[in-house]
Amino acid sequence: MRSLTLRRAAVAVVATAVALPIAVSNGDASGASRTADVIEGFPGGSTSGQPGGPGQPGGPTPGRQAVPAAPGRPGGPGTLVSATPIGNLDPGLASVAARADRILYRSQSLGGAPIVVSGALLTPKGKPPKNGWPVVSWAHGSSGIIDRCAPSTALDADGKVDLYGYGGFVAMLLKAGYAVTATDYEGLGTAGEHPYIVSDSEGRGVIDAVRAGIQADPALSHSWFAVGHSQGGQAALAAGELAPSWGKGLDFRGTVGLSPVTNVGVAYEYGSPGPVDRGFYLLALHGLKTVHPDLRYDQYLGKQALALLPKAEQECTAEIWTEFSANLGAGLTDYQFTPQTPEAALRIQSWLDEQSEPRRNTAGPILLLQGNQDPSIKPAVTWQAVLNARASGSAAEFRLYPGKDHYGVLTSGKDGGAADDVIAWLNVHKGR
Repeated sequence: MRSLTLRRAAVAVVATAVALPIAVSNGDASGASRTADVIEGFPGGSTSGQPGGPGQPGGPTPGRQAVPAAPGRPGGPGTLVSATPIGNLDPGLASVAARADRILYRSQSLGGAPIVVSGALLTPKGKPPKNGWPVVSWAHGSSGIIDRCAPSTALDADGKVDLYGYGGFVAMLLKAGYAVTATDYEGLGTAGEHPYIVSDSEGRGVIDAVRAGIQADPALSHSWFAVGHSQGGQAALAAGELAPSWGKGLDFRGTVGLSPVTNVGVAYEYGSPGPVDRGFYLLALHGLKTVHPDLRYDQYLGKQALALLPKAEQECTAEIWTEFSANLGAGLTDYQFTPQTPEAALRIQSWLDEQSEPRRNTAGPILLLQGNQDPSIKPAVTWQAVLNARASGSAAEFRLYPGKDHYGVLTSGKDGGAADDVIAWLNVHKGR
């Protein structure tokens, strides 16, 4: 499995400490995670091992053939196109997955054009419950904007598919009895541009993956959750808001966001950008251009930064963050990564705000979680997202994890992370 250690190092940007009088989660003596109730008065509103692919111990069921493309008419969003077994699956995932497929399914661009999106489908071992496996539609964090960064095909250092480093967290979901659909998002792994941080595009991909998964495997239930990390937290929130319309006919049960991107404008503070902020800004400009084609890069980047844009468009985020860490200093001043005129600054702030979450009421409950040492997403910003959700009539909770950074929050309860709490919350809300 791709180690998250490098990523944590890459995002270790100095952050202002914020004292938060809210609930925290601590491991008890047995290693189980327990979380206190949120205080309403808050102010301000991997494992590695031997290969375990198909036909090997712990791997997906051998001998199963790919599901062929849907015959006849193309079908609407969520129509399964194909499901092909992943032969080089991370052994940690292979040990707990009854099946692991790369899926292609139909969706729709924000412009109304039919598109094909890729992703993964994984199911637990054992006998499914009476009403089928409940589904977690997993939304991954930033991986890049080119096809080789798609989690369903991207390889780790051992040449295995580990869903871009999220294999450990997904394995815990499988062990807890949840089938997982994992979208790559529009244009990431398939034809077209990836509308990075464009929330409705991400949300559609999350929902349509559920429909495709149900078609691929009749053992899946119609009950589903949207769960995501970082960029995927934004995607999960968008999916929850779209569930009554785009997800009509499915049984939406709730949203979980881990270290979620909520206020997109605040996520990039162009006054003092660090390596992640600089890389994020370049990727965000690319994403915004898919919905604002009149965007001119030279109005938002200095000449030196503009020269780096092609590199950001050809690498995955692990390399982008590392590259920009190496290039901090006088050679690349902060000004290079800012709008170049006051008019451009106002314009891009409006465009970023359009993609912020939450924006409206969500039918199901919301749980947002993060570590208090997160250098990329400030806890106060996430708490404000909870307040905004409540103001729109949504039932929203916030939990904070001491000592955990942007990726550490994904670990198990015995390691001080949120994974056990997420599963317990899913169990409460999944229904019968």
